[in-house]
Amino acid sequence: MRDKNPKTQDLFPTEQGLVTQMTRMRAWLKRQGNSGRSASFLILLLVASILSGCGGGTRPTTWTGLVVGDGVVYAADLEQVRALDAETGEVLWSFPDEPNLREYGPFYTVALLDEEVLFATSYERTGGGLVARSHGVLRALNIESGRQLWEFAEAGGEFIAAGAVGDNTFIIGNSDGNVYAFHVNDGSPSWSQPFTTGGRVWATPLVVSDTVYISSLDHNLYALELATGQEQWRFEAGGALAGPPLILGDTLYVGAFDSRLYALRRGDGSPVWQFEGENWFWAPPATDGARIYAADVDGNVYALEAESGREIWRRKIDQPIRLSPIPSQDGQTLLVAGDNGTLHGLDPTDGFVLWTQPGEGQLASVVVSGEVAYVSRISAAERIQAFYIDNGRSLWVYPQPGAEE
Repeated sequence: MRDKNPKTQDLFPTEQGLVTQMTRMRAWLKRQGNSGRSASFLILLLVASILSGCGGGTRPTTWTGLVVGDGVVYAADLEQVRALDAETGEVLWSFPDEPNLREYGPFYTVALLDEEVLFATSYERTGGGLVARSHGVLRALNIESGRQLWEFAEAGGEFIAAGAVGDNTFIIGNSDGNVYAFHVNDGSPSWSQPFTTGGRVWATPLVVSDTVYISSLDHNLYALELATGQEQWRFEAGGALAGPPLILGDTLYVGAFDSRLYALRRGDGSPVWQFEGENWFWAPPATDGARIYAADVDGNVYALEAESGREIWRRKIDQPIRLSPIPSQDGQTLLVAGDNGTLHGLDPTDGFVLWTQPGEGQLASVVVSGEVAYVSRISAAERIQAFYIDNGRSLWVYPQPGAEE
């Protein structure tokens, strides 16, 4: 019987049991015959999470995210959710008004609905003593003021990735293995019950028309009916799926922890082609409309023909890659975020490195808007930054060096 990879969900940096997880992971990877680079990369993630709490301040249990809309950067900045002016980095509002980790946060993901509502998730501890528990909390905030509209605090695990919106329904996966759906106006359940997968869900859903596509660590990509959450089909890969699929035309593209990138027919999930890389695909693929760009945890960046999966070029950078490559809107630059904090600008025609922008800590998320790339970092003094895409020059950072928060 094929190994269902039961320990994959334990590879993510979490606040509790990290040393035990490292020991178990090392032994499990050895039994599975995984490469030393894979083992080193995943153990590095756990070590980084441990060390991030050693210097004081808020200790992250996962990566932080941000979104950009209508000239505003909305960031999950651990102790608070912040709205910043996209041109200057000036703080417009924060939720809560003052950091209060006894009641709110740490905050990790944000998602935006049509310049109306911001959805933010956090991982919070309730109760005390023997009845204390940590769980994910989802809040809807007014984007003009940051005022809370509603919240959901009944998930059994942490929200690792942001949610997505379709037809006034907010969809989000949780590490308890469930996919939840809410009416955006009041937070009431949109489905009769959550959809349950066989593993933790770390990926943002992809909502296309009346269908939700969601990846799970149980190796499956699911297609669900948006209105009801009923399963339409599933595709089983040879390894865990940690990132969301990409859609181009009628084809879905998704990477897995079996070192393969799969192209699937959107209608029924049947395979079109598959490409085998050098190591696991954690980063979601991206496209410029003709090519598929993908990156593995060994630091290999690939450009493939979308229709056939034929390799056009590959470029190796000297660090693991967890985030999706991002083509610039003018098609002149491919942004690649290395796990050691360096942002790279590549020529999408041949993979040549145009520029690099090193930084402190780990790159947690990258978003492109116009000519500017916005990034968030963990374990860094400058946690939110803006760069010009054409040359990597810094536009602003938050917080400013020496500034009091």
